[in-house]
Amino acid sequence: MIEALEPYSRQMVEDLFSVFPDWERFLSVVTEDGLNFFRVEVPPSTGAKSGPLGITSLYNEEITVYFGSCHRHYASILPSAKEPTGAVSFIQQLLNEELAVVSYLCSGDSLIKDGVSFGSAVPVAEIPNANYEYYYANALRVRSWKGTYDSDLPAPYVSSKPTH
Repeated sequence: MIEALEPYSRQMVEDLFSVFPDWERFLSVVTEDGLNFFRVEVPPSTGAKSGPLGITSLYNEEITVYFGSCHRHYASILPSAKEPTGAVSFIQQLLNEELAVVSYLCSGDSLIKDGVSFGSAVPVAEIPNANYEYYYANALRVRSWKGTYDSDLPAPYVSSKPTH
């Protein structure tokens, strides 16, 4: 299956499997405009509320890593001159639960469509317990790979962030 991929995609998926060989079973080939790209979607951990963890080469000769409402783009899987950390660093931080994805949610607003307004990966020590960021959001959703930090909480906007 790997042989059918475009050269960049083939190299990137081989690099991915050099670090995570058990993930070969999650490989699929995606064809767009006659070209073959890879997608690897790793199912969520038992008990976790979010998933899968996805890695794809589908867009613009770059790697996209996605989990929950967050995604990031990389030039390569492994560290390189063009990509000093490579996508593998972000992937490992998610798997080790050094990072969690925090999503700001909006519901019940007539002007803004309900759903996720913004999602980003943050160090677990920096997971917010209130919404100081987005005045239109009214809830927070936190998702981590193993589910350790998973939570959903009402979070109306608070304009004054306390200083420590």
